[in-house]
Amino acid sequence: MIFKRIRILSVLLVIGGLVTGCAGQEDNASESGLVVHFAQTHFQGDEVVGALEPAVGGYAQDQLERHTLRDQNGVQLSLYRTYLVIDDIALLPCTSLAQLPARVLNFLMPSAYAHAGHGSEPVGGRALDQPNVIDLVTQDQFILPLGDAAIAPGRYCEVQVSLTRLAGEAYGKPEFAPASTDDPITSPEIPEMSGKIFALRSDYCAQRDSGNTCLQRQRVDIDDAGLSEPLTQTLTLTTPLELNATLREAYLTVGIEYDTWLADVDATLLSSDLNERQKLLNNITGSLRVFNQGLGDLPTNIE
Repeated sequence: MIFKRIRILSVLLVIGGLVTGCAGQEDNASESGLVVHFAQTHFQGDEVVGALEPAVGGYAQDQLERHTLRDQNGVQLSLYRTYLVIDDIALLPCTSLAQLPARVLNFLMPSAYAHAGHGSEPVGGRALDQPNVIDLVTQDQFILPLGDAAIAPGRYCEVQVSLTRLAGEAYGKPEFAPASTDDPITSPEIPEMSGKIFALRSDYCAQRDSGNTCLQRQRVDIDDAGLSEPLTQTLTLTTPLELNATLREAYLTVGIEYDTWLADVDATLLSSDLNERQKLLNNITGSLRVFNQGLGDLPTNIE
């Protein structure tokens, strides 16, 4: 069995050297002047509109910026602090017949794989050489530059994005600050993000009277403690991006469609049920989208 595997590898190595256009070491090298501008944004596909329901036990809804989501039972969960760590953003080349031997070798020898993008340039105080912490309780559809990456000439069809457990420094990492002692709380805790993939500070109405007025709000302050790591997402581009001697610059914005986070989730169980929190994390991973892409410089935000 071992000898058979060696023979297969030998044949593939020969094929890889003979097939014209196969991605070799030279083709995989980044080229000066060829650059991809990466960015991030977040948005709601379906906006949740509901009346303000300030009540004891939760946060001061009428005084705080927030995003509101609806769970599988129609319970509205309001988010006041929401941080997410993303990393390892890389464009992947389109697969062609000529590239098949190299792709097979990648499967047999994963260590030989290399991301398309290498290096990074700081943009607006951020870059791609370390993780980026995203604050989601900010303006929807604001394009946040994450950094520029030199890239090899080629045609690219996919982008990989990972959620990362923060192990050290990161761009946008917030400084811990405790919650206020007010009731309702007027300044939610800014969580310590070290060792975390995500953290949120939220609440929902846990008790109503006969007239459907909220009497008691329940805080739901959770992170990914005890949860399984999410998988890296591979997203298909709307159309392939091709960079060469003529087309030397492209951009891609990774979107987070956060109103999908509570699909099949019971918000009232998030504090106590590990399975509900795992579903939340899986939904967060699955909420990554290609928001926009194109050739040229990254579009600017229009106020």
